[in-house]
Amino acid sequence: MGRTSIRGDLAARLAAGPVARHVHRVAEAIARQARQNAPPAKTWITAHDERVRPSHNAAHGQTIPANLPYRLPKTVYVRKGRGSDGRAINPGGGWKLAPGHDLADKPRDPRLPVHQRINCRCTSREVPGAVAAGITASEPDVTPTRVSATVTARFPRVGESELADHGGGWFREAARTVAARYRATPAGR
Repeated sequence: MGRTSIRGDLAARLAAGPVARHVHRVAEAIARQARQNAPPAKTWITAHDERVRPSHNAAHGQTIPANLPYRLPKTVYVRKGRGSDGRAINPGGGWKLAPGHDLADKPRDPRLPVHQRINCRCTSREVPGAVAAGITASEPDVTPTRVSATVTARFPRVGESELADHGGGWFREAARTVAARYRATPAGR
């Protein structure tokens, strides 16, 4: 009976070659599936004139995943007048930004306070593929005992989007779908 010796660097060689390629294929498959599952984005757009509310001006250009509500700064009405010292308090009177946010799925959303929605002329524009464009897979990180890769999504409020009540879980579902595919067939086809 003959003897066989196993090279001491076999684990490192496997990790650097076939294992790393397999991990890279899995990470790329998850990234592709996450791009397919990702919600579109949406952008708040004002009418660009002097009649636009301060809170809507502050929200102008806000681009977020479409399964999340916009955040509009809260507003309070400060009346025109003078303080006890005789100095003018808000000489023009009117709506001013206040701490906190009102949430809206779209302009004129019924959830908004009436002063935020009535006579609003803003629009919301869908931006397909914007969230998906920020999803990438890293090259495998190879050590003698471990091979790993990372799939990352970079977009404003993308973590909230994954955890949202409406349309959340799209990233997690991508990982589940690819894992099921690889369990069913070794090559993951």
